[in-house]
Amino acid sequence: MSSEGSADRTPQIIPAPNGLPLLRAALFEGGPLAHGFTTRLGGDSAPPFATLNLGRAVGDRPEHVAANRRRVLEALGRDPDGHVEAAQVHGCSVAVVDAGHRGTKVAGADALVTSDPAVTLAIHVADCVPLLFWDPPRGIVGAAHAGWRGTAAGVGRAVVETMQRIFGTDPGDLRAALGPAIGPDHYEVDWPVADAFAHWPWASEVLRPGPGHWWLDLVEANRRALVAVGVPPGQIWASGLCTVCRPDLFFSYRREATTGRMGALVGLLAPGFHLAP
Repeated sequence: MSSEGSADRTPQIIPAPNGLPLLRAALFEGGPLAHGFTTRLGGDSAPPFATLNLGRAVGDRPEHVAANRRRVLEALGRDPDGHVEAAQVHGCSVAVVDAGHRGTKVAGADALVTSDPAVTLAIHVADCVPLLFWDPPRGIVGAAHAGWRGTAAGVGRAVVETMQRIFGTDPGDLRAALGPAIGPDHYEVDWPVADAFAHWPWASEVLRPGPGHWWLDLVEANRRALVAVGVPPGQIWASGLCTVCRPDLFFSYRREATTGRMGALVGLLAPGFHLAP
């Protein structure tokens, strides 16, 4: 299980202007976009959702979730009314969104793509892989939620193919960022899950057998799927951070079951707009 050939994995957790810690992908820095992966730090929620829970369907108080979401969008310099999220149904459906989707959850979608600076795409996770995409030449961004089902179904490939079909994206121009997720030493799966990946050409790189079970490297599975559709390995960034290993930084459903959700967000800047340093 290897990420050989991928871009720099060194995580950069940088306080935003409002003090909120955000993990940023080096490949996305300096471009005309705002992006970030949140931690569990800096919010209003009480245990077991302490403190920056962004998930509305986990049992947290709605006013805390709303305040946390506003804080994240403020940290990114984004309009809070422009937030668009995917319903996340563990599939590979991709929705192309614009200003008409502001403030909505897109039914049936596990991934979102846009060319509209008026929206901020959001994915919420607590072990699944959050993926962000950027096509610099064409000004297109995307976000995807990749659990094992979505990964096996090819949600990352579906994003790339949607960007190609709708916007003319060349996969060789794409940059992708894979945020914190459950690591291969903690993701124990049974045969029905392992079988979904056993036919992959690189199965030996993402599955490791154990006594009566398998260990699945979900991040590496997504990375290899992107390389297979033409995204250059050097243009794929992975955080290298395991959500299960770091209770100080991240929520983990596998570790805690009742817990919060982190966010992965990306949005284009309007022409002439610059983020505060």
